[in-house]
Amino acid sequence: MPQSSSIRHANVIWKEDTPVSTEFDDFYFNDQDGLDESRYVFLEGNALDERFSQQDLKQFTIAETGFGAGLNFLATRELWLKTAPDTATLHYISVEKFPISQKDLAQALTHWPELQQGTDRLVEAYPEPIEGFHRISFDNGRIQLTLMLMDAVDAYRQLTVPVDAWFLDGFSPSKNPDMWSKDLLQQVGRLSKADTTLATFTSAGSVRRGLENEGFSIQKVVGFGLKREMVRARCTAPKQTSSSATPWFDQPYPTSRPSHVVVIGAGVAGCSTAYALAQRGVTVELIERNADIALEGSGNQQGALYAKLPVSHNTQGQLHLSGLLYSRTKLQQLDPEQQLWSDCGLLQLATNDKEMKRQQSMMQHTSFGPNVVQAVDSQEASTLAGNHITAPGIFMPYGGWVNPRLFCETLIQHPLINLHLNKEVTSLEQSAEGEWQLQLAGGKPIFCSQLVICTAAEAKKLPQLGHLPVKPIRGQTSLTTQAEPTLKTVVCGDGYISPALNGQYCFGATFDLHNLSLDIRQDDHRDNLYKLRAVLPELAASIAEDSLEGRAAYRCSTGDYLPITGPAPDYEAYINDYAKLRTDRKWKFTDTPPQHLKGLYLNIGHGSKGLITGPICGEVVAAGILGEPFPIEKSLLDAMNPARFIVKNLIRKSI
Repeated sequence: MPQSSSIRHANVIWKEDTPVSTEFDDFYFNDQDGLDESRYVFLEGNALDERFSQQDLKQFTIAETGFGAGLNFLATRELWLKTAPDTATLHYISVEKFPISQKDLAQALTHWPELQQGTDRLVEAYPEPIEGFHRISFDNGRIQLTLMLMDAVDAYRQLTVPVDAWFLDGFSPSKNPDMWSKDLLQQVGRLSKADTTLATFTSAGSVRRGLENEGFSIQKVVGFGLKREMVRARCTAPKQTSSSATPWFDQPYPTSRPSHVVVIGAGVAGCSTAYALAQRGVTVELIERNADIALEGSGNQQGALYAKLPVSHNTQGQLHLSGLLYSRTKLQQLDPEQQLWSDCGLLQLATNDKEMKRQQSMMQHTSFGPNVVQAVDSQEASTLAGNHITAPGIFMPYGGWVNPRLFCETLIQHPLINLHLNKEVTSLEQSAEGEWQLQLAGGKPIFCSQLVICTAAEAKKLPQLGHLPVKPIRGQTSLTTQAEPTLKTVVCGDGYISPALNGQYCFGATFDLHNLSLDIRQDDHRDNLYKLRAVLPELAASIAEDSLEGRAAYRCSTGDYLPITGPAPDYEAYINDYAKLRTDRKWKFTDTPPQHLKGLYLNIGHGSKGLITGPICGEVVAAGILGEPFPIEKSLLDAMNPARFIVKNLIRKSI
């Protein structure tokens, strides 16, 4: 949750090269045999060697209380790579309210050079202390780490998918009782299923009794080293999940794992979705109506990698910051040489009083840290940009630019993605058995059980999705080779301009709700140049208006400016099942699970923020199809749920 929060780096002191938390007066690990202790307590305690080596294993989920210095994770990664099938995915979920700093993390893990490969990747991708979920991919997607930087109880309330094994590894109960509280153990019980296992170094009576109350059978065994006893447990009486307060947002849990999925639309959203599925061993048929990929909203030469940070917590700001951090991490991994993107940073200038007050308020009331955002005066902004700037603003070191087309091309190089061009879907029907039939213009139909629509506002043309409030908004960018002097960072005001790519500057873009023509308009070039003068007057003065080339395309906008991501609702069933919302919005719908169009998912409605929301939403869709843990909080999933508009309209009595 990108907001002013209590998340900050842990205060660490070092005793004989071993980190100690000053908050809890406890060691992070035993520097002599901490790795052996992790292996004994948690890996052996959950019988992971045997369970990982099952040849039919497709995915496995571990949840941990207390990430610390990541030693348990690195030990688990080592075992997974040695024993698990190459096609299986490990999800490792951990929580930390006081994350150790990157510097302290790197120093702490020098004790175990045998874990160096995993350590290097963990240190490289280790997140800033920003509240929320942070997804890091390891080993070509075979291992997915979800690090939740927040209060443990709040974090696990945001999870919905059951866990296979638990590592209870907070600081000792006497020094950190919150990590062993009744509320947290209730979340452990809620997220456990029959035969979920658990291991912990402590055998404290309060912990044993709490776990027994949550349906676990307890076994006390010999502890590691000088510790007399520890606990191993198995869930034998799973708790029945209580009725959801918002059942219409519950997502279907798959009963089987599909071997192939069809994705329609090869822009950033579609290519990201295809990549997320292929990384998990799923064959993807990627269908595109045009003669090449990324020719519509994802076809601009450059797009800004940018999140507008909120003054105070809001869902849009939370999603955008999560998406920015995820996209940046993915780009670093895919293209470390920065051939298709640049982490040159981004300036958001305060060109009017309203924006200046907003930025000042944001800097006063939030705590993102200087690696995320810095206030700069006009002189500092000029130095960063390499151009004369008269306005103050904020600088985002994590910002930059991306070539969307090259990004898409890189994503779909995966051998499990099959691209089909010049294939326009004209109709969509589902059989009584649940199989989807896609009729192609002038071609044979395609059949599939799982289908993802990533066609922006075109999705509304399908009868099953006609209720979605999406609309196309025209935007035109301008291109020139004339600008002087050289620009060193992305600069935003009412529009944006990126540093030159192949000697050509891309800037804009217009925002036209009414004219949907894709013809290049000189008035729009003039408007883009006018916006540029407000932020970079000298650079704008070097550009001749009649030298400009351009490109026009549609953004796909939604009524609340959030993407539409997740399972497609059955419109008529929702209206019928939740009709009581028209007269009582607080009505408790017991035993009223939502009805969806089986096997149909959406990833659309990204507006002008597709580079930061499209990729993380691709992960969301892949997780939903495969029954994996989601990369973002449930509150964000609910905010993007395709059914939200039906529910809002029922409450408003407009349907």
